Amino acid sequence: MSIYFSEKFKQLRRANDLTQEQVADIFHVSPQSVSRWETGANYPDIEILPHIAIFFKVTVDELLGTQRIAGEEKAKDYRRDIRNLLNVGNAGGAIDMARRAVKEYPVNYDLQCHLVQALCTDNADSHKDEIIAVGENIMEYCTDQNTVGWTKFLLIRQYVKWGMKGQAKKIVASMPTEAYYTQDLTLKYVLEGEEWLRNQENSMVRFTIILMGIVDDYGQRADLDALRKVEYTKAAMQIESLVYPLCGEEPDRINRAFLHIRIAALYCGAGKAEEALAHVEKAAQDAMHHVSQMYQTTQEGNNYYPWDTKRNLCWILWEDHLAKAEFDLIRGDGRFAGCFALLKENSREL
Repeated sequence: MSIYFSEKFKQLRRANDLTQEQVADIFHVSPQSVSRWETGANYPDIEILPHIAIFFKVTVDELLGTQRIAGEEKAKDYRRDIRNLLNVGNAGGAIDMARRAVKEYPVNYDLQCHLVQALCTDNADSHKDEIIAVGENIMEYCTDQNTVGWTKFLLIRQYVKWGMKGQAKKIVASMPTEAYYTQDLTLKYVLEGEEWLRNQENSMVRFTIILMGIVDDYGQRADLDALRKVEYTKAAMQIESLVYPLCGEEPDRINRAFLHIRIAALYCGAGKAEEALAHVEKAAQDAMHHVSQMYQTTQEGNNYYPWDTKRNLCWILWEDHLAKAEFDLIRGDGRFAGCFALLKENSREL
């Protein structure tokens, strides 16, 4: 709580036009102690707190920021619960909760961003005006770059879906670009030891996400033959597999399943049955992992994937993909039939 006390104490001292030395005399402590209180390096003895509160005509709770902390904890709970509702395909419930949270905490832009996410996950067309209004409010007033960046990403994607590419391009133009002379490339000269290691690993993960997105998009949309598309998709997956373990992360198994299914379909198109079967099996393995994890949540709601359907991954894979004609090349194979049956058997609501 010392960070809240230090902010409040400094604010009260200045509001009463007192120096640190004068406050030290009043409470019979050293000026150094007062300085440490205000920097958050130390905290006054509990016996002094009531005297400080009485002198400045506030409550001890106000000094300690108890209400502020409670409010932040409740906002944190809202974020977790919104994510968990999205995690099970309940976008409607997530929207209701996010609207309630934003009404309660109208300047919490992270909660507003969660509302935009929920609105985009649901029937976005019916929430168009609200998505634009909340998104633009975040971009104008929020100072947290992570929240602003995610909001811009959501809006860009939604504007494109609505055919509003002009508005999407304006947001893109406002986003930072990567350059050669960045902190990531120069901090290596000034950091050492554990700090250097953490910086390098975090930078690799960040740039991996960027590179994966570019490579994967090129592999999907460029005018390439099926096997060349496979190469690009696999390259993106290999980059992710190489870097993520450095920070104790593992690749997103849900995304992996869809990538394996895409590769399998490409191999079918190229007439390579054995390769296609191998990737169908890998997709099934990832889907079964999702089944084992789907009911687990974390304190932060970080088992978080915004579903626009209540069907789980197994259901989506067998119904929306393996049941299609593009897999007819391997439909008669026993390995394919086994994966198809396994996914269908484990298809259920989230």
